[in-house]
Amino acid sequence: MVPRAGLELATTVFKVDLDDLEDFRLFARAKLNLGKGTVKHYISRVKTFLRNRDSVTDKDIQLYIQKKKENCSPDYVSNIISAFKAYFRDYKGLSWMDGYKHPSSPLKMKIEIEPEKVRKFIEAIDDLVVKCVAVFLAISGLRRGEVLSLKKSDVDRNLRCIMANCHNGETKHSGITFYNEEAESCLTEYEKNQTNKEKADERLLPVRYERFFYAWKRAKEKSGIYLKPKDLRDFFSQEMGKAFVPDRYIDIFQGRAPKNVLAKHYNPHGIAMLKEIYDKADLKIIG
Repeated sequence: MVPRAGLELATTVFKVDLDDLEDFRLFARAKLNLGKGTVKHYISRVKTFLRNRDSVTDKDIQLYIQKKKENCSPDYVSNIISAFKAYFRDYKGLSWMDGYKHPSSPLKMKIEIEPEKVRKFIEAIDDLVVKCVAVFLAISGLRRGEVLSLKKSDVDRNLRCIMANCHNGETKHSGITFYNEEAESCLTEYEKNQTNKEKADERLLPVRYERFFYAWKRAKEKSGIYLKPKDLRDFFSQEMGKAFVPDRYIDIFQGRAPKNVLAKHYNPHGIAMLKEIYDKADLKIIG
C-alpha cells in the first residue's frame, strides 16, 4: 500500500513556466555555486524536458528518466538527474528527485594514443598560438577551456608552474600543474610574433574559439590524424601513467583532486615536490 504522503506527492502538479529559467540561472550560480558551463547544461536539460508541457507531475519525471535510460548513455542520464535535482528539488522545493540514484558507467577499454600521432598532429598546426595551445594541452593535462582562459599571472615562468584560477563552481577544480621546455620554447616563439593587441591581453594565449577550431580542423586535414582537444588531455594522463606517476598526483595535475588535497600543496614545499614528480616523468612530444 502506498503511504498517504507518497500519494499526495504523486498527485502534485507543477505548472510549467519557462520564463523562470533565468531566475534559476541566478539561483544556481549564486546559491548552489555552480560554474557557468554546468548551469548552461542544466538549463538545457530542464528546458528540453519542460518544452511543450503545460504541467508536470512526479510520474512524468519518472517516465522521462526511464526512457532516457533506455536510449542514452549513463553519463547523459546522470547529468539529467543532476539538473533535475538542482531545478525541482533545490530551486522549486519539490521532493520529487529524492531517492534517485545516478547510473554507473561501464568500464571502457581506452585505445592508446600514440605519441607519434600526437607529434605529427601538433606539427601540422600552422597557427602558432593554436599550436601553443595544443602543446600545453598535451604537456600540462589541462582542459581546453582552462588553457584558453589562462592568465599570464597564472603561470610562473621560472618554475614553469601553472596554477589556474578559472573555476569558481563546485563541479570542477583547477589543479597545480607544470609544462616542459618544449612548451616554453613554443610560447617564446609565439611571443616574438605577437601583435600589440595580443601583448596587451591578460591571457597567456589569446585566441578566439572560431580561430582555434578552424586551425584544428586544418591540422586534421593536413595530417590525416583525427584528434580532439580532450585526446591531448587524455594523452597526458596516459604518458604520466606509463612513467609510473601515481594516480593521486595525476589527479592533482589535472584538477580532479578534492580542494582539501590541492590546498595542502599550495605552498613552496608542496609545489617543489610536485615539480620534481612532474620532471621525473620527462614528458616530451616534439623533441
